[in-house]
Amino acid sequence: MLWADACHGEGFAEHVPERMDAEVAGLELKAAQQGRYQEIRAQVEGQQVDMAHSRKALFQEVKTEIEKDSPDLAMVADLLKIHSRQFPERTTFFLDRFMDFYGVLDAQQQGKIVARLKAKRKKSEAFREPVCDEGVLGSP
Repeated sequence: MLWADACHGEGFAEHVPERMDAEVAGLELKAAQQGRYQEIRAQVEGQQVDMAHSRKALFQEVKTEIEKDSPDLAMVADLLKIHSRQFPERTTFFLDRFMDFYGVLDAQQQGKIVARLKAKRKKSEAFREPVCDEGVLGSP
């Protein structure tokens, strides 16, 4: 199913831990910090794998129903609603793991993280502002 794989292909479960590794590489973690990071990374990777399996099962159920001669769209909507209810818990899980990691960093390392977050926010704001300015999406 094309739209199911468009954003979350086969390598999705590995994508987040790989990005984490890239972000952490410049922090020069000490041995104890590296050990804690590996624990957190394993938790995140496990969650990503679980999410990938869940998503694959969901899209298989949706595909099976949609391909019927008379699909039950209410059932499809219910499946999607159940799946979407997991997002707040997943977001909380990832934020908690981030804060666990942030808590083991020294002040200099934390400063690097904060600077990176500020740069990302600034980049995001620069992209968002032209779209959200009054007259584009706002009222005339």
